[in-house]
Amino acid sequence: MDVGELIALFSAVIGLIGVAIAVGLARWVLGQDPGPENVRFISEAIATGARAYLFRQYSYLSIILVVLAIIIGVGITYVDHSLALGGFTALAFIVGAVGSMMAGYLGMYVTTRSASRASMAARSGVYESLRLAWRAGAVMGLSLASIALLLISVLYIGFTAAIPKEWALALVSMAFGASLVTLFMRVGGGIYTKAADLGADLVGKIEKGIPEDDPRNPGVIADNVGDNVGDVAGMAADVFESYIVIVTGTMFLAWVMGWYTTYPVLVALPLIYGALALIATFIGVAIIRLRGSQHPLTAISYDIYETIAMAAVLFFIVSLFILKGLGTLAMVLAPLAASLGAVLAPIVLALTGYYTHYTYKPVKSIAQQAKISAATVIVTGYSYGLLSAIPVIILIAVVLGITYVIGYFAFSHLVSAPLLSGYSGFLAGIYGTALASVGLLSVAGIIITADSFGPVSDNAAGVAEMASLPEDVRDRLDVLDAVGNTTKATTKGYAISSAALAALVLFIGFIFEVLKVSQTYVGNIDVSAALGSLMVVNPNVLIGALIGIIVVYFLASRTLGAVGRTAMEIVEEIRRQFREHPGIMEWKEKPDYARVVDIATRRALAEFTTPVVVAIVAPIVVGLVLGWQAVAGLILGAILVGVPRALLMANAGGAWDNAKKYIEANLDPSLGGKGSDAHKAAVIGDTVGDPFKDTTGPSMNPLIKVLNTLSVVFAPLIIAANVALGVSIIHGLLAL
Repeated sequence: MDVGELIALFSAVIGLIGVAIAVGLARWVLGQDPGPENVRFISEAIATGARAYLFRQYSYLSIILVVLAIIIGVGITYVDHSLALGGFTALAFIVGAVGSMMAGYLGMYVTTRSASRASMAARSGVYESLRLAWRAGAVMGLSLASIALLLISVLYIGFTAAIPKEWALALVSMAFGASLVTLFMRVGGGIYTKAADLGADLVGKIEKGIPEDDPRNPGVIADNVGDNVGDVAGMAADVFESYIVIVTGTMFLAWVMGWYTTYPVLVALPLIYGALALIATFIGVAIIRLRGSQHPLTAISYDIYETIAMAAVLFFIVSLFILKGLGTLAMVLAPLAASLGAVLAPIVLALTGYYTHYTYKPVKSIAQQAKISAATVIVTGYSYGLLSAIPVIILIAVVLGITYVIGYFAFSHLVSAPLLSGYSGFLAGIYGTALASVGLLSVAGIIITADSFGPVSDNAAGVAEMASLPEDVRDRLDVLDAVGNTTKATTKGYAISSAALAALVLFIGFIFEVLKVSQTYVGNIDVSAALGSLMVVNPNVLIGALIGIIVVYFLASRTLGAVGRTAMEIVEEIRRQFREHPGIMEWKEKPDYARVVDIATRRALAEFTTPVVVAIVAPIVVGLVLGWQAVAGLILGAILVGVPRALLMANAGGAWDNAKKYIEANLDPSLGGKGSDAHKAAVIGDTVGDPFKDTTGPSMNPLIKVLNTLSVVFAPLIIAANVALGVSIIHGLLAL
């Protein structure tokens, strides 16, 4: 067993330990007081609705996954004349998909049952409720990181033993499976959660003037279910697949450079960094404290900083031992690149927080515009959303540049693939950037713990409102709810940044995989000429880039429209119940919550198919017709347009949401507080922002990665078809 396999074995053990800790935390959370019967009823209704939605979604998805697995297995077997490679590639695809489903369901199972317990814990104080909600979130965070690390490690050990020459081609299809499921969950869950939220708010808060989470609102249970299928299961699947994509993508890049036989430690380096960060997360989850009158958000922020610092220290300590044979530069610069990636996480969180939290100028400015009209709230929020993308993109560019230089100096002398010897410095630099991406995703456990804390605290506040718990309990939960809204908003920036870095690494991996695969069909290929065909003056590249932009805009349009269509049906149903059952408003009749839940579930599942199918079909058709250069252009176009659009929509939506909360908290008495004209204008802005931040914006992440991973998996089929159809490997269909 070589050093790479030993590292994978160690990582698998750490992954198993993480799963065991997550199970232990889940048992502790579920062992707490669930509250009286009325509280348990509300909690169970939310859990039942979320479970029903996911099971129906998974049943639908299973058919698509099986069909795609067969296509992948048969296609790879036919093109590569290897039944083993085709079978293992299909297996990895299914494992990635099932892992993404599992990560979403396990976390959601606990968080939906934690809200009532967090609301009961608030009777004893803020810290007790914080601790319970934090541990419930940790079940999600630890499950996600542990399952991802465990699955990758096990498949790496198995594939290197079964197909030692082509294991990386099979392993990377795991990322495609995870990305595809995430796209379905993000689109479907986003439509569900925001259509339910829109319907409940438009009728309840605006038309009827009743508070948020008022039990008289027929849409209130569907709204809380949506928080879980969208914010918990959706975000969990999103970051899970980013973890899978970047770790397998970095290992794939190392394989392209010929390191599996020469420097296996560099192939497995992403696994050891993931394991070390997971160990730091074990400690970080356990040490959260409220010191004196410390604000809960400050306690969570400090805990994230401490966890990342511990991870960085472990990166350096372990690298001194396992990389000492590769020279001083590699031994020092590899952990430095990973640490820079990890440090990127809290910086992105802080930047996102500046534009979305109501203690800062942007949200206060939006709230001031509510004095005039809802239109100025929307315009101002959109302008800050545009502005918010700039510093994050600059930060990503800076980290890319620095880590590229680090990789160039640390690893360029180690590249051993003969075909790519003229590009050793370039590939080594990209490997440095890939390690930064690994560092960023390796701390996903603690980041998703903070993110999942948000829906738990949000639902706990909702349960307290619906169950009419004492005022002091609701006040404590309102504090945690505000903290949870901030953590949810800021972690969207983390997810988008990680998607951008992962996509760029896979983009380079796709290009060099094409060069390796092309040797099978055209013999020795002119690498310089092939890479030169990626110039922007190549019409194939330009057409591909424009098609990539079209795919992004099509998905954005379809998801926003789907929220509107679904919300319209929910609004009509809520209005019907109020109209036909006037006793609901007088507390004499009980609303039909299940009817609204069913509408949201049915419409969300019906709406998410078309945009996902377009994302699957577009790169394959473009590659078959125009050549692989057009696929590269499509991916690049989607990245360059999708990432800033995702940041714009997520941050603008978060800013509109917190502008409303700023007024509700009466932090500026001149705005009039709840029920004022300014508040009504801000509610409209928040309503517009909901599908921005929770449906369309987050859907950009998995879309970009589906386009990337699908292209990598289908690259052999595209090249084989190009040769058969007479499409030039060097120039594409439209020759220069």
